[in-house]
Amino acid sequence: MNIKELKETLAYSCNILANEGHWDQILGHVSVRIPKQDRILMKPHSFGLEEIRPQHIIVCNLDGKKIEGKYERHSEIFIHTEIFKARPDVNCVVHTHPPYAIAFGSLRQPLRPVSHEGSIFCEGLPLFDYTTALIRTPELGREVAKTLGSCRGVLMKNHGSTVVGDSIEVATLYAVFLEKAARIQLLATASGEPSWTSDEEAKAKFEQIYTPHRLGSMWDYFVRRAKKERKRS
Repeated sequence: MNIKELKETLAYSCNILANEGHWDQILGHVSVRIPKQDRILMKPHSFGLEEIRPQHIIVCNLDGKKIEGKYERHSEIFIHTEIFKARPDVNCVVHTHPPYAIAFGSLRQPLRPVSHEGSIFCEGLPLFDYTTALIRTPELGREVAKTLGSCRGVLMKNHGSTVVGDSIEVATLYAVFLEKAARIQLLATASGEPSWTSDEEAKAKFEQIYTPHRLGSMWDYFVRRAKKERKRS
């Protein structure tokens, strides 16, 4: 993708997250690595996820400094920059405050593959509990990246979730599906003793369901929904 396409896709990511329960006033942010550069595109501060359009997107470097753009950067940029430094395989970082993930993270329970979506995180969903404060320094960002390790996401105790992927599309969908997995497990646990898929079968389900082709079709579906919401606003 060129820069224009990346900005458009990043804007749709923000809109999709807002539509799927990640809205938290002006909080929450998504970033994408600019190919072959030590720079990222990122949602700016002071706008809700649902408001973001390509013209809002700012450019920052991996030291956390804004390079281009009209709007203010988020103070928690270091979640993004330190993960990008630690994980060359990651091209997109999503940090939001979805309610079910926050509630689930406060319980210190492992996420189980109760639903299909839980299988995405069957190889680990760590809990970052170094602090519950905002991640406003490179040092704290490095602690988040350390806790994330090689996983697809991390719950942040009493704070939110951070999900990563090799593309905007993948990271966004994984963030949406993490919130659904947390919601289903909370519902099941509130009703009794839930069962869940075995680790071996969960890995197989992940390979069956979340193939690149299926994820592409899922992304297209969520974009269609986002376009309808844009027309209503």
